Amino acid sequence: MNHVTTRLLSAVVAAIALSACSSTSSRPDSYGERSLSAENPEALIGEIATLAGTEITRLHPSYVWEALSDREGDGELNGVFETVLKEDTEESRLALVRVLELKFIHDPETSVLDLLGPELSAHFRNFAWQYGDYPGGPDGPNEAFADVMVDALDIVRPERRANRTRMAVVLRPEATEEAWAYMESEWVPIPGQEDRMLNRHARESFIEMREQARKEGVELVVLSAHRSRKRAQANAARANNPAAVASFSAHSLGLAADFQMSHGGLEFSEITTRPMAEVVRMRESPVHKWLFLRGDDFGWYPYQNEPWHWEYNPPGFRPLFWSGFPGGAPKRN
Repeated sequence: MNHVTTRLLSAVVAAIALSACSSTSSRPDSYGERSLSAENPEALIGEIATLAGTEITRLHPSYVWEALSDREGDGELNGVFETVLKEDTEESRLALVRVLELKFIHDPETSVLDLLGPELSAHFRNFAWQYGDYPGGPDGPNEAFADVMVDALDIVRPERRANRTRMAVVLRPEATEEAWAYMESEWVPIPGQEDRMLNRHARESFIEMREQARKEGVELVVLSAHRSRKRAQANAARANNPAAVASFSAHSLGLAADFQMSHGGLEFSEITTRPMAEVVRMRESPVHKWLFLRGDDFGWYPYQNEPWHWEYNPPGFRPLFWSGFPGGAPKRN
């Protein structure tokens, strides 16, 4: 990473950290007691905005302020807001946050990049991306800036790669012939998409996640799931871009799904890294926004370079994944 990119990343980190601090500094200590904001709409908006950027919601405070200030044009949002004014409880406030999140998810004008704040979002969304700026492969002039963008998103919603780092479920040296046979024996078909398979634990979680998304108006369609290791290796050799196609893939572990980004009236080029502007635009998909805000409730985490690619790797999953393998999970130094 060059000095310019390092400075840009430092600025991004500082901006997000400052936003997080400002969003939590005046957070109410208790929801149980009726606050002074209960009869003051503007004060209530301020208090709801303090929940943004916390464990309550990843929405940015600026979005909360704007949406609630313009709430009268949205009957459902305004109704829930009025309920909070009358009955200021933890439950009613959380219900308001939930409605705000769904408004954000289904708004065709919003993007996951908006969770970084309006200035950073505008910078990334309006940037003059060149065709080949996706990291890796043939050099694009702005690949370093693409790295800055995904690093910033990773602060808001950290990855938990199933095949990399110490939090991985399986590392490449652990993938012996016996381990491969075990992992592939754990694949099971996805109901309704039986030609696609996932690890049995990932499948059960996905079924629950798909049902919840459907209740909230988002359809999760899997375009790619299980992938044999030979196919993964062949795809990687053909692509010659480890940032886009891995030879040791979470798909081959049965722990990754590529989701359809097109949804409703929004159309996207599916599973493509070119042009880079289209990869950035995919973050406007209701599917991506829903997964970004809700996926970790079900154990699913992003690969920030690819808006369509999500991996099942909840905390503590490694021992469960290996529970049927003789000797359990391989020992790590």
